[in-house]
Amino acid sequence: MATLQKIRKQSILLLIVVGLAMFAFIIGDFLTSGSSLFQQSQENIVHINGDKLNYREYETRIQEMEDVYKMQTGQTTLSEEIVNQIRESVYETIVRERLLDEQAAALGVTVTDKELFDMVNGENPHYIVQQMPFFQNPETGQFDRAQMMNFLRTIQLDDLSMYSADAQVQIQQMKNYWLFWENNLRYARLDEKINNLLDKAVSSNQIEAQASFDARQRSVDFAYAFKSYASVPDSAFKVSKAEAKKLYNDKIEQFRQEPYRAARYVVVDVLPTQDDNDAVKKEIDRLAENFAATADYEALVNAHSEIPFENCYIANTAYAGVVRDFAETAAVGAVEGPIFDNNIWMMLRKIDEVTKPDSVKVSQIYIRNTGEEGERRIDSLMNELVRRRADFEELAKNFSEDQTAVNGGDMGWFREMDAYRGMGAEFVNTCFNAKKGQYYSVKSNYGLHIIKVTDMSKPVKKTKLAQLAMSVTPTSRTFSTEYNKLNQLVAKNQTLEAFVKAAQEAGYFVQSAPNIRQSDNVIGNVPSMRQAVRFVYNNKVGAVSSIFENSNNQYVVVAVSEINDGEYRSFESVQDQLVREIVNQKKAAAILKDFQPAATLAETAAQNAMRADTARLVSFSTRRMVGIGDEPALLSAVMTAPQGEVSAPLAGKNGVYVFEVLSEVNAENEFNVTDEKYALDADKSYRLMYQAYQAVRDEADIKDSRIRFY
Repeated sequence: MATLQKIRKQSILLLIVVGLAMFAFIIGDFLTSGSSLFQQSQENIVHINGDKLNYREYETRIQEMEDVYKMQTGQTTLSEEIVNQIRESVYETIVRERLLDEQAAALGVTVTDKELFDMVNGENPHYIVQQMPFFQNPETGQFDRAQMMNFLRTIQLDDLSMYSADAQVQIQQMKNYWLFWENNLRYARLDEKINNLLDKAVSSNQIEAQASFDARQRSVDFAYAFKSYASVPDSAFKVSKAEAKKLYNDKIEQFRQEPYRAARYVVVDVLPTQDDNDAVKKEIDRLAENFAATADYEALVNAHSEIPFENCYIANTAYAGVVRDFAETAAVGAVEGPIFDNNIWMMLRKIDEVTKPDSVKVSQIYIRNTGEEGERRIDSLMNELVRRRADFEELAKNFSEDQTAVNGGDMGWFREMDAYRGMGAEFVNTCFNAKKGQYYSVKSNYGLHIIKVTDMSKPVKKTKLAQLAMSVTPTSRTFSTEYNKLNQLVAKNQTLEAFVKAAQEAGYFVQSAPNIRQSDNVIGNVPSMRQAVRFVYNNKVGAVSSIFENSNNQYVVVAVSEINDGEYRSFESVQDQLVREIVNQKKAAAILKDFQPAATLAETAAQNAMRADTARLVSFSTRRMVGIGDEPALLSAVMTAPQGEVSAPLAGKNGVYVFEVLSEVNAENEFNVTDEKYALDADKSYRLMYQAYQAVRDEADIKDSRIRFY
């Protein structure tokens, strides 16, 4: 029996073990099968009325907008500031699109392909299309339909085999560019349709038109006496917390807020030391003799200088400071330095000087192919120009392979240094040594050209300089010293109070950032601090960060001091404002209680220690009265009061008033109901465009989780 009992006990234990194992297997399989779903949930970056946006889609839209920005500006890289602006713009665009889609679906509003076609190809293309840089004539800056049609025909080609690989890439970029704006056009029209519906729904009626007209016709001059609330001491009035709390509840909608954080922070500017300066001076001294004597100054400069050698002539006026002085006064072959200027050690060598035009105006025929085929086409075109006297502009329009073809090859004006940086030395030398009106074939960094100089600026003194420039910047040792010093302080003080106290004792200036928004990229006045903003939003009050660094050679440590996630500002944060308002109400009651009326306004002012003044040409349409400001109760009373009577005392926003209407003017304008309604509707339309969308957005359930990713 004892043995049987042992077996039974072991069997129960075995069942438990087997059961746990099976449970682990099942739950493990469940978690594994659901991991992709869980991961997708974690990747959702924004929720808009329950509609989710995956961060991958967000990233794709950001990349699209970055590409468009680069194409429109000609930039190849974007600063952190621009990238942050694009990221925020994309977010706002997506939110707007989702909300517009919801409203359009509810209203049954759509944008058809036919409408979209008309916005582009119709008699009056949409203003978005007309403002696109690729569709504007370079000479006039105006919309050019021919350029637009050429652009659209190119991107719609199915077979691009006739183009080089580089050209095919460019055409694909152009296509993506157009698809981006096509999407914007669709939503622009959707927005316009919804706004038009609202416009018609709230159009002005005849009663409103008459009231608006009448408000402008009568204006008055009035004298007034004023006793400011500031003239009465605050100490005589007490406000209980209950009173302030009641006013807070009554005005709660005025305190709606966007969530924000507050932080204390220390910023350390890492500056070069004397040792850093000495090291740079030693290096430039080492190179000085070779710089002055070498025939291969270009290689030396490009190997060691922060300013690359530019093998072209630059107008002396384009230089600045000591460099300009040297260019204007030194002889050819002269060397100067080392010179210390604006935290830079430099040596200067004057290679040559000339007197030539600073800029030229050039037309071109551009051939992308630089091989034998390209050479044959250039030779053929040169033959047409020189021997057969063909029209240059016509050949450029028919054969040039870039945007200048539309304008007969006109490249516009450019300086020597600008062309050198883009086109290369050979192209520059040809253009700036050419005779006006003659044809030259030349190779550039981009292909083959036939160029013709059509105009030149007046000759100026120009210099070719070699500059050996070395900035004095903090070395890694300097960075390490500052980092270690700050890091030791952070490691020993991991609470807000301890960090602030220790930082101040160590001589650091502890600053406050009282209003950090989730979309910010700065902490206080320190730029490029997105990581610090993320830390503040992802940690609790009192948390102290590690050291953050930006491209300005700054180290920053932040400590979270306050979290405000409520829909409304807290009572404590507005308590002083509420108390001030209640105190003014009590002051008004006290002034009115002790008020001593008199027969005239002057006597009233004297008996009640009031300041007297006059306001002129005041009407119902007056927003702020000169010398008085925004006092709606006073304005209403003045405009409805009889002339020549001293009013009863009136409590306003800033003090107590007594007034007397001196005169009134009634304009003899004729009421035109059509014109008046048109003016009112135009004003309403402008406000509706913003207010309607803002109302929809305020009511929407939008959860922004981007702070987890960016």
